Amino acid sequence: MLRLAIVDDHPVARRGLAAILAEDADMEVAASVAEPGALPDPAGCDVVLCDLYLDGDRPSVGAVRELSLVTRVLVVSAASRPADVLACMAAGAAGYATKDMEEDALRAAVREVAAGGFHLSPQLAAIVGAAERSRPGSGGGTALTAREREALDWIARGMTHAQAARRMGVAPSTVDTYVKRIRARLRLGNKAELAWFARNLAEGDAGGRGGPPG
Repeated sequence: MLRLAIVDDHPVARRGLAAILAEDADMEVAASVAEPGALPDPAGCDVVLCDLYLDGDRPSVGAVRELSLVTRVLVVSAASRPADVLACMAAGAAGYATKDMEEDALRAAVREVAAGGFHLSPQLAAIVGAAERSRPGSGGGTALTAREREALDWIARGMTHAQAARRMGVAPSTVDTYVKRIRARLRLGNKAELAWFARNLAEGDAGGRGGPPG
């Protein structure tokens, strides 16, 4: 049984997420609150589904960072701005899902995160790919291996890590490793580079290819 918690400042959104997750007999919503501080025991949860905009127009990246220190966090947000996605990755989120995803896809994302994977939505994969191409000093070339780029390409087409692994003939854990390497290779934890990526991706990436979808 997966023990889950929902953090969203909109009551209707909380009830909707809880209802979707409740359709899986192996998932239990232990808490549903409007703000992270109201969670009774975040460390006791396998996954916390957290909205990003909990305080007006400011993304709650700090809340994502604090929760990520004690549990696995799946950001579930209506926002898909490159700056938001990259900031959440740098803050330690274990995944980023948009609220327009299908119900089955949401439950699959929760399972993927709970199992130790990193959920990459197609939009997120495109953003990471654009960031890699735009990396300062890259000259528009690739900093990823052929297999890492192949994994990213399958994910960008909407496939889960498990589906990408089957296409590549490897174990899902191998795709998880590729994703971790991609994050490390892009040095998304480096604040200066993260700001550079976010600025250029929000305006259209530095390679002149246009911004990612979403």
